Amino acid sequence: MVSFIYAHCVPRTMSRTVIRKHNPATLEVIGEVEATIPEEVPSIVERARTAQMGWSALPVKERERILRQVQAALCADMDALIDVVCRETGKPRLEALATDGLGALGAADFAIGRMARLFQESRVDLGGLSAAMRYMGRTSLLVPRPLGVIGIIAPWNYPLAIPYSQTMMALAAGNAVVLKPSSQTPFTALRMGEVMAKAGLPEGLLQVVLGPGGAVGEALVTSGVDRIIFTGHPDVARRVMVLASQRLTPMTLELGGKDALIVLEDADLRRAARAACWGAFVNCGQTCVAVKRIYVHRAIEERFTELLLREVSAIRQGYDPRDPTVTLGPLISEEAVQDMEAQVARAVEQGAVVLVGGARPPGLKGHFFQPTVLSGAEQGADIVQRETFGPVVVLLPFEGDEEAVRLANDSKYALNGSVWTADLARGKALATRMRSGTVTVNNVAYTYGLGATPWGGRGESGFGRTHGDAGLEELIERQHVHLDRGRFPSEVWWPPYGEDGVEAVHTLIGMAFAGERAHLMRGLLQARRLMRR
Repeated sequence: MVSFIYAHCVPRTMSRTVIRKHNPATLEVIGEVEATIPEEVPSIVERARTAQMGWSALPVKERERILRQVQAALCADMDALIDVVCRETGKPRLEALATDGLGALGAADFAIGRMARLFQESRVDLGGLSAAMRYMGRTSLLVPRPLGVIGIIAPWNYPLAIPYSQTMMALAAGNAVVLKPSSQTPFTALRMGEVMAKAGLPEGLLQVVLGPGGAVGEALVTSGVDRIIFTGHPDVARRVMVLASQRLTPMTLELGGKDALIVLEDADLRRAARAACWGAFVNCGQTCVAVKRIYVHRAIEERFTELLLREVSAIRQGYDPRDPTVTLGPLISEEAVQDMEAQVARAVEQGAVVLVGGARPPGLKGHFFQPTVLSGAEQGADIVQRETFGPVVVLLPFEGDEEAVRLANDSKYALNGSVWTADLARGKALATRMRSGTVTVNNVAYTYGLGATPWGGRGESGFGRTHGDAGLEELIERQHVHLDRGRFPSEVWWPPYGEDGVEAVHTLIGMAFAGERAHLMRGLLQARRLMRR
C-alpha cells in the first residue's frame, strides 16, 4: 500500500466509498483512499471561495511569486510524481515525463508569465463616437477580474498534465480550484496537491475531491462553481451540460477525437511513418488527439504501409518504469481491452483487414492490447467514424488533395490533425481547410505541451479553449467600467423631450456613422446646449 495525505482529512465512516487502485500493467493494488461524500462538496466549494477572496486581493506580483514557487516545487518532485503516474496508468517512463511532466510545466510556465499582462486594464475604442465621448469627458475601460471558483473534472489518461495545467491556468487568472480527478488516478492528483501546498499555495485555494463522476462529479457541477472545465467523453459531457444549465454555469469542454493524418505524395515517408506510429500508439492510443485515421496518397500507399509496419514491429510492449526502452504500456482497464477486441472484430466484420496486432499479447497479465494497424475499411465503417480509445489505427487511401480534406473532415470529431508534405505552402493551405481546432504540418499531436497555443476543438470534440491567451480569457471576466467626469447636468436624450433633441440626435448619428464630419462642431455645440439644461 502507498500512504498519501488526503485532500481533506475526515474520520472513516461506513457511508464513505473506498477507492482501491490497481496498477493496470501488473494488476497489483497500489493504494486506497476514501471518496468524498457528495453532500460535502458545496461546503468544500465555499472554503475555496473564501480562499479565493484572499488570493485575488494579493498583488499580482505576489501571486506570481507564489506560483513560481509551486512550479519549482513540482520540478523538484518530478521523479516522485512520475513514479505515481507510472503506477496508476502503467505508461512508460519516458512517455510519462514527456507528455505528463513536460506538458504540465509548459502550460503553467506560460500562464505565470502572462499574469501581469492579463490583469492590465484597457481602454475601449468607441469608434465613431470617440470624438463625442472625449468632448463629454467620458471613457470606457475593461477591468479584468477572476471568475471565482473553477471546477475541474479531469480524466485519467494524463493525470498530471491535464489537472496541473488547468489548475495553474485558473490560479494564474486569480481563481480558486476544486479538482475532481478520475477515480482511476486519484493518487497523482493528491500528490500534486501536496506538493503545491508545501510550496506555499494558500490553504483552501486548491481543493481535491475524490469519487465517481455520477455522484461527486455531478455534485461539483451543481455546487455553484463559476465555471466548469470538463475533459472526457461526449456522452458524459451532455449530462454535465444539462446539470450546469440549471445554474447557467459556463463550461469549457475538451472531449473526444478521431484525428486524421494526411500523407501527401511528396512527404518524407520515413518521418511520416515514425510520427504516425508514435501518434497512434502514444499512451497506448488512449489520447484524445491520437492518430486514428491515416489517409495516404495512393501513389505512396504501399511504401508508406511498409515503413509504418516496420516501425510498429519495433514497439516493445510491457511495463517497467525503470526500463527506458519500453514503448507501449497497458490500457487502463479490462473493459477497455474488451472494447478494443469488439471494435477490431466489428471492423473485420465490416471488411477491414488486420495488418498487424488485433489481440491481447501473450505473456502479459495486465490490461494489454497489441498495437493494431487495419486497412481496407470503408469511410463509413465504425472503425473510421467511432472514437477508438486504444492502440488501433486504420489506413485509408485517397487520390488528391480535395479528397483528402473531404475525408478528413468527414467526422463528428474535430480536435486535432496533421498534414505531411515537402511543400509547406501546400500543407498550410490544406490545414486551414480542415475543421480541427489544431492542425500541424509535418508533426503530430504534441502541441498540448506548448502552453502558448490554444487547445480545443468543435463538434463532438467540445468547445472552448484551455491553453494560450484564449484559455486564460475563459478564466476571467473583463468588467466594463464607464467613467463620466460629470461635466454636464443633463443628457441629450433625457427629458424634457422636444424638436431640438430630435435634431441633435440626428446630427450625432450623421457625425458618428454617416461621415458628416463637417457638422462635428455644430453637433457638439448643439448637444452641449441641451446638456446644460
